[in-house]
Amino acid sequence: MEDTDLTHEELIHDLNNVFETITEAADLLSADRRWKSLAATLSRSVGRGKRLLGEIPDSSSTLSGVVEGAIQSVTDYCIAARKPRVRFVRQLPADARLPGSSKDWERVFINLFLNAAQVMKKPGRIDIGAQQMDGGLSITISDNGPGIPTDILPRLFRPNVSTKTSRSRSGLGLHIVASIVEKYSGNVVAANRGQGKGAVFTIGLPPQER
Repeated sequence: MEDTDLTHEELIHDLNNVFETITEAADLLSADRRWKSLAATLSRSVGRGKRLLGEIPDSSSTLSGVVEGAIQSVTDYCIAARKPRVRFVRQLPADARLPGSSKDWERVFINLFLNAAQVMKKPGRIDIGAQQMDGGLSITISDNGPGIPTDILPRLFRPNVSTKTSRSRSGLGLHIVASIVEKYSGNVVAANRGQGKGAVFTIGLPPQER
């Protein structure tokens, strides 16, 4: 029999089997109070995976709601991977909305937050701010980590470019960020806040059609 690529539907089917196994394991762990926190982390991760596959209906794309979901996912990662904890500080307009799919924007913010969290060697801070201007939206994500190496900065959003040294890193996270932002006619730029003072990413989105 010749090898054939899995169709999208078949891939979703097989991944749902994986998610089902993880869900069953989470249910078993939740019966023991020592593992309740880990069980909840696993359940939230399964939920995120199903949202990415479209198995769970997309929710409303409010900026604050998407950011909160991304913060929870990255906090779960830091705990499970025993990474330094990150404090998130938000200054977001209550009525700010994002264009299009909330799962797209969850990927944007998770990748930006993870990119910062994974290079921090000690507990750190990520600030998320936004301003509405002339119907458009400007969003800033800044951290107090080590910053971006200057030789990488000009090509940061290209595929297979990573700020991390681990061979297991694909270098696709920030490329995904740029691709999704451009999908909604926006732009994203990166800069350093100063020598050893961290990085800042700025997303600009045009006015949304009503």
